[in-house]
Amino acid sequence: MRYILLIVICALVGVTFAQPVRYRSPNGISDKKNYNRRAAQPYFLSFRCGLTQFYGELNAQAMHGIAGIGIGRSLNKQFAVQLDYNAGTIGGEKRAFFNSWFVNEYNSAECLVKWDLSEQFSQREPGPVHMAVYAGVGQIWFSANAFDLDGNRLLRFTNSQQSARNPLFLRWGPPKGPKGIKKTREGLLPLGTSVDYALLEKLKIALEYRFYFVRTDKLDATSGHRLINPEESDSYSETPNDAFSFIAVSLQYRFGQRKK
Repeated sequence: MRYILLIVICALVGVTFAQPVRYRSPNGISDKKNYNRRAAQPYFLSFRCGLTQFYGELNAQAMHGIAGIGIGRSLNKQFAVQLDYNAGTIGGEKRAFFNSWFVNEYNSAECLVKWDLSEQFSQREPGPVHMAVYAGVGQIWFSANAFDLDGNRLLRFTNSQQSARNPLFLRWGPPKGPKGIKKTREGLLPLGTSVDYALLEKLKIALEYRFYFVRTDKLDATSGHRLINPEESDSYSETPNDAFSFIAVSLQYRFGQRKK
């Protein structure tokens, strides 16, 4: 999968540098910006797949996959809002002290605001390649397990029959609710950038990079420089929270008609 993604990335970069310098405006006047700044097709669906990377205690990399779907609406040609759902896995290892590798299966729901920099700052009508940045808020549901590097024996875990929910907005506190939860729930802050290329009038391909700040230190089934299980009742340590990212290729289909 990673080799297919690498080939697609190289092809997209090649297309980006091969774009024409000038692009005819739909208002019929070459090089001039279209006077109507509303999006021609304000609604869109997107599908993505890519590879994840982890930043935390067990940070020797083992890249895993991610797939997602999104739906959104362009407010105008500069700004859009979108709702994303992603599912994937995160992995990594560390031999020093921990002698562990981990795997984390997660799902996330995110609300994002996207800013098209090419539309915002170009003095002429932008060409088929657009650069954008985005940010938002979201929530992640995950279950992580850490195993011994030598014998693959389960060492630590985030969820078990004894796990219970922590208060959502308290850093420390006794667990609440019924025991036996299967997924830990935490907040996250996504930041990202993308390069979009218009293949057809309604179809775009994009190269995305998204980075997540997560409100937990146990994405790798490890919390701090210690070897105890980081279950709900003992979720936090004095070390920084974990983070992860993904790089992905996405397809976006646009539809709908702008208001007159």
